[in-house]
Amino acid sequence: MSSDSALPAGRPAGLALLVLAVASLGLLVNHPSAAAQTFADVLRSEAASRTVDAVVHGGFIAVLGAQLVCLAVLSMRLGLHRIPAVAGLVLGAIGTAFLMLSMLLDGLVTPAIAARYVDVVERQGEARILFVLLGTIIAFVMPTGLLFQAAGMMSWSAAFVRREGLLRGAGLFGIAAGAMIIVAIAATAGRVPYVLIGAIVVAAGWYGLIGLALTLRRI
Repeated sequence: MSSDSALPAGRPAGLALLVLAVASLGLLVNHPSAAAQTFADVLRSEAASRTVDAVVHGGFIAVLGAQLVCLAVLSMRLGLHRIPAVAGLVLGAIGTAFLMLSMLLDGLVTPAIAARYVDVVERQGEARILFVLLGTIIAFVMPTGLLFQAAGMMSWSAAFVRREGLLRGAGLFGIAAGAMIIVAIAATAGRVPYVLIGAIVVAAGWYGLIGLALTLRRI
């Protein structure tokens, strides 16, 4: 590994990861949800919560982007000549791209379509087709993003399991959590919302541990 002076500072990235982990949980708690009986109710609900949806999902997109920058710092400090660091960064970046697409479609595109058709009753059949299309895409891209992120967590974690203390704990947790996410999503075909929410929560916990390690200059 290169001398520490030649590497990007880990502490700012660690502090940022801690803040971003908390922010992702806060956004998740504020994710809008509403029970709708008819498609017209769905349109009204989506249109009414358009601003909240934009804030929550746009916030997730911002968090994911900032998080990836911090994880790039992690990979650089681990050594980009090491396979776990490179694999973690590549897999994490792919996962981030899929999740950003999911957030964009779910939180920005879908509500915009709802707002356009909510008061045009005679054309709501068109909106239904668009909702089915977007829902089908989201049902694939979100689980895929979480699967890639889980694989990235496992790869980064492989670099920590032979360390001591906090890093070893983060490594073991990352490998176990990543495997659990992959198995749970595969077993449910990514169609159980609580599994996907659980995956986001578990990932946030791991990012928090890595943020703590960077902040304490253990990496």
